[in-house]
Amino acid sequence: MNHYYDILGLPSGASHAEVQDAYRRLCLECHPDQLPPNTPKRARQIVEEHFKQINEAYAALMEYSSVYSSSGNSYKPPDASLQSIFDPARMEAIRSELEAEREVIEQQYQQKLEHIHDQQQQKLIRHGLTRDDLEKLDFTTKSLIAVFLIILSLPSLAGLALGGIFMFPSIGWFILCGILLLSVLGAKTVDSITYEVISEIKKATTVAKTRADEQRQQRLRQQEAPIRQRVDYFKSLPLATLSNSFAQRLSDRDRFFLLLAIKEREDAEHILRNLPMNVKIAAGIV
Repeated sequence: MNHYYDILGLPSGASHAEVQDAYRRLCLECHPDQLPPNTPKRARQIVEEHFKQINEAYAALMEYSSVYSSSGNSYKPPDASLQSIFDPARMEAIRSELEAEREVIEQQYQQKLEHIHDQQQQKLIRHGLTRDDLEKLDFTTKSLIAVFLIILSLPSLAGLALGGIFMFPSIGWFILCGILLLSVLGAKTVDSITYEVISEIKKATTVAKTRADEQRQQRLRQQEAPIRQRVDYFKSLPLATLSNSFAQRLSDRDRFFLLLAIKEREDAEHILRNLPMNVKIAAGIV
């Protein structure tokens, strides 16, 4: 503990107020933002590391002062609840709750897709069609696709005639166009009126699926937004504020979000030193 006083330039056993005053002074003197823009990278890294040590020392001494009473310096046993601030079982419960909320959204999306498919099936039945008919083309469309594939294959003939480095790519392209052409020619056809009905059914199904997916994405974003907001908030807090006493005042959900924030922070290792040991166990859950 004494080395923390040394970092802040204080004598061992300095008061709560002295620790705060020293921290404020060092923030003004040693904050990396005070460095000129042209400061060498290595020098900036040294200053940043020193400032992290200052934050660590401040957090540790503030926590230390909360353990000891201000009068008589008599030791007060830590609150038993501190031992379970990040209780892994409770953190796992929060994670499960959030996953369950997301799972509900996914299940409702799948139910919506099933409903869309049922509607499609009912439309097909009303017109005396089956799902296999959805893949059929009318003669005009089939002919247009076949002509288009033939046109696409013509450059490969020029490549075959040139030979050399154009030979193998041209052969590959010709084979691909040929396979597609054969599949189109082998496709079953329906009359133009039936094809229009099939096209309308397929279009309506596509539109309904797109709308269902948009609603799913919107609900997922609505669920994620407050989570992201809380995590970003905890990421923005100074290291000195992230102590046991701070975490103790949070709800279980906010403690879970704090763990997420710790995982994303560059100074995570420093934070873990100032919070209960079971935060490391709980952090493995999220």
